[in-house]
Amino acid sequence: MNHYDVVIVGAGIGGLTCGARLSALGYKVGVFDQHYLPGGYATNFQRKGYTFDAALHGVGALGQGQGFYQILQASGVMQYIQPLPKEHPYSIRWKGEKFDIPQDAGAYLALLQRRFPEEKEGIARLFDAIRRLSAEMKFLNDPGIAGWIKALGFWAKCPTLVQWSKLTTAQVIERYVKSAEFMSFFTVLWPYYGLPPQRLSALYFFIPWLRYHFEGTYYIQGGAQALSDALVYVIEQNGGKVHLRQEVTEILIHEKKARGIRTQKGLEFTADWVVSNASPEHTLGPLIHHHPRAEKYRKRLVEHEIGPSLTQLYIGLSCPPEELGIVEEDLLLAEETDHQADYDNAIQGKYAAANLGLTNYNKMDPALNRSDRGVLAVTLIDDIGNWPERGEAYTRKKQEVTDILLQRLESSYPGIKERIALLELGTPRTMERYTKNPRGAVYGFAQTVNQSGIKRTPRKTPFAGLSLVGAWTQPGGGFQGAATSGFLEAQRIHKKLGKNRG
Repeated sequence: MNHYDVVIVGAGIGGLTCGARLSALGYKVGVFDQHYLPGGYATNFQRKGYTFDAALHGVGALGQGQGFYQILQASGVMQYIQPLPKEHPYSIRWKGEKFDIPQDAGAYLALLQRRFPEEKEGIARLFDAIRRLSAEMKFLNDPGIAGWIKALGFWAKCPTLVQWSKLTTAQVIERYVKSAEFMSFFTVLWPYYGLPPQRLSALYFFIPWLRYHFEGTYYIQGGAQALSDALVYVIEQNGGKVHLRQEVTEILIHEKKARGIRTQKGLEFTADWVVSNASPEHTLGPLIHHHPRAEKYRKRLVEHEIGPSLTQLYIGLSCPPEELGIVEEDLLLAEETDHQADYDNAIQGKYAAANLGLTNYNKMDPALNRSDRGVLAVTLIDDIGNWPERGEAYTRKKQEVTDILLQRLESSYPGIKERIALLELGTPRTMERYTKNPRGAVYGFAQTVNQSGIKRTPRKTPFAGLSLVGAWTQPGGGFQGAATSGFLEAQRIHKKLGKNRG
């Protein structure tokens, strides 16, 4: 009999973190994924001697003792990865000027007050409020404070968190600073979270902000694949197994309880618990066959708004990027400073107008590729409705969009087209094909106020012994959000199964 203590469907960061933590606690874990690489979006790929990171631009709180560090340490992987501090969280080209955004919150405050002197007092009050939020988050994340004390003291100790959980990013900022220009500048990183500030949950903007400016921003040496591979190593060193090219086609349910999985190859594996890193729609749809509980759950999902996808142009250069004047790690080319208009441009497929992000992997990890070459990625928000199904029309569209993006780069960096050795365009169709995420979504459900915090999809399901993890569930999207969901669910499963091996 093929049996694991816990079976995990999908080898994304949420599933792998859940698996690594459970493995560290002594559970035998089996992870199954359709892809030939583990990691979901957290992968690297090679083309003609170039190594491309598919997704990672930066992550916060990887310094010793910080939040993400603690999760990965408890999951047994920190000793196998090397965080690389970024010089700046990001840079902006905005209204003809370039700004390198400081890591340090105090230095960032000073930059903003110099740039917007008429809003000096309001900006200071905004930063005071952000510091209060930081103190409240430290209270909630303090492992030395018992959970029941946190629960009793939540409303009194965390008033900023409670208030901001009900507001959009724009609504919070407008309480302190009225300038639309400041709003535009301060929230220019909104594409990292999938929605413009007028719609984005305040917590989904400000909690990552705390990590960037109070704890530092990092890349991981070797790229996203290094993190995924380290998680796989921990699982397999502890007696588990990550099965690649093994798509799960069914979660086996018996008497309202998950009992195991069946793969595309017809193999069955039983388990005491099943965790799905697939989307809720896929988990409670195709993977659970015609069960009334699943159908009832799935009907509620129809009301949820799915977040956007991305298009990414991966570029291999025949020279180092600095020879073309590209010296920043992450640069946002903010030609449109009205973020709602920019979002509309992107979702409507206006590739000549939507703002771009330009990531320079040579600067973040010089060892990822040869020093005489360059690797860049151009990223923009997109919607799968802009792309036909794969075929001749799709191939033509890919070439059209590639040409548009290259021409825009040429306008900013004359001569870059002559130094391009390799191009690869990933579209929302690409994201959907490799992850089975509906509409190629990269952030899960849209991170609106009504789909955030306690209102976000819970990790529990209507079936005993079946959990959800990943960007679609609490707490939310991004590398750290997905990993946190996996880690927290591993802790809950450990309590439920009652084993004490770690």
